[in-house]
Amino acid sequence: MILVTGARGVVGTPLLEKLNNSGSTVLAVSRSPTGVSGLQWDMQSPLDADAHAALSGLHSVVHCAPLWLLPPHLTQLHQSGMRRLVAFSSTSVVSKQQSSNKVEQDLVQRLSEAEAALNEFSETHNLATTLFRPSMVYGYGRDQNVMHLARFIKRFKFALVAGGGQGLRQPVHADDLVAAVIFALDNPRTHGKTYNLAGGESLSYRAMLEKIFTGLGQKPRILSLPVGLFRALLKVAAKLGTFDYTPAMASRMQQDLVYEFDAAREDFGYMPRAFLQQPEQDLRGCR
Repeated sequence: MILVTGARGVVGTPLLEKLNNSGSTVLAVSRSPTGVSGLQWDMQSPLDADAHAALSGLHSVVHCAPLWLLPPHLTQLHQSGMRRLVAFSSTSVVSKQQSSNKVEQDLVQRLSEAEAALNEFSETHNLATTLFRPSMVYGYGRDQNVMHLARFIKRFKFALVAGGGQGLRQPVHADDLVAAVIFALDNPRTHGKTYNLAGGESLSYRAMLEKIFTGLGQKPRILSLPVGLFRALLKVAAKLGTFDYTPAMASRMQQDLVYEFDAAREDFGYMPRAFLQQPEQDLRGCR
């Protein structure tokens, strides 16, 4: 049996569908009902007796929920039969290391500590673990990255960038991450390894916005602001609770956030697509 956590998320939802269609025995885990047979479990709490009984026959876990929720449950899952683990971290653990924002610093710390805990447990318990670090994830209108930008553009008919917005990005589609899980799950070459999983196209932040405009059927209207001014505006907006952006994001718009994924290509044939090839699907709710 394969346990999938975060089953209602941007990756968990299509992964669950793919595994079910393949005939695998799957148990979906979510904090709220999934609409399919599954286990309702808030991972901030321990497994109760009924939930533990539902794990009979467990072999593999694909963890799509926030990584830091997993370490407290490793022992119990291992006792229930977990021998294979594929878990999602984030490239944020690298890209946001130098951030001056407290929230982002906390995110890096939680991810780093969770990765270390998983690696230590895996070594001491002979657990076959693979860690994936995706870049900016999007797909099916469920993400909080591209869709956040798309909603702003749809509402205001323009977008803002800091400086020229020339920092490179590699948005990665959820289906490419699902394919990575499927290809890696039964592949011994991936055991004990951590992989960057980025999108198949490197494009500037500005070019990414232009593609979103085009995908929405709108003419690009992008206003460039000095980085200092943009940071100040984001700081005010954050205090007002208007947007979920942080001032540190303004500085990163000029930084290249690109990641090599040669190891993933070599070990399990990872071949991600270019950005926003199906806007009618991936900007769902904004078009």
